[in-house]
Amino acid sequence: MYFYHPQKIKSLFQLKENSIKRKTNAFIKALSKRQIIAKPVQKVAILNNPQSDLNFENLKYVQKALNLSSSRFDIFTFKEKNDHYNELRGIVADKNVFSTFGKIKTPEILEFLDKQYDLLLDFTGLSNPYEKYLSLAIKASFRVGYINEEELYDLMLDIPQKNIKLFTDEMVKYLKIIGLLD
Repeated sequence: MYFYHPQKIKSLFQLKENSIKRKTNAFIKALSKRQIIAKPVQKVAILNNPQSDLNFENLKYVQKALNLSSSRFDIFTFKEKNDHYNELRGIVADKNVFSTFGKIKTPEILEFLDKQYDLLLDFTGLSNPYEKYLSLAIKASFRVGYINEEELYDLMLDIPQKNIKLFTDEMVKYLKIIGLLD
């Protein structure tokens, strides 16, 4: 049996956080160099957390606004250990899916991050470094999220996080202007 000193546990946690932050910075650097290729949206990734207001009704609203069937959407929910959340279909994870050195341990999540999407909708508001990392790790041709301090998205909307319908309406308006939607 092993006993860890509280200071060692804290330093292991800090090691994980620092690894995630380093990887996030590498994603940000790569994102700033990429070229956006505008093509019609066919496959959508949604990053969600329990603090957002994405429920079944709002998800249907997003699907209808984008004129895509539910099979065209993959949903990833990141939640804290104590969050009580009525999950939508899709992948659910917490920070325990990351190793001490910031590597993802779950094949299901690695498979999700390996897919290519036309559009990423980030409803998290990026409240922690893990959500930020996952948002950047999702391979998407075009990225939409809430305004934040860094330019992580191709389209950033200044809308309250609880108002998914307004977020969707504004996003659709701009995606039509850009030529990603008919």
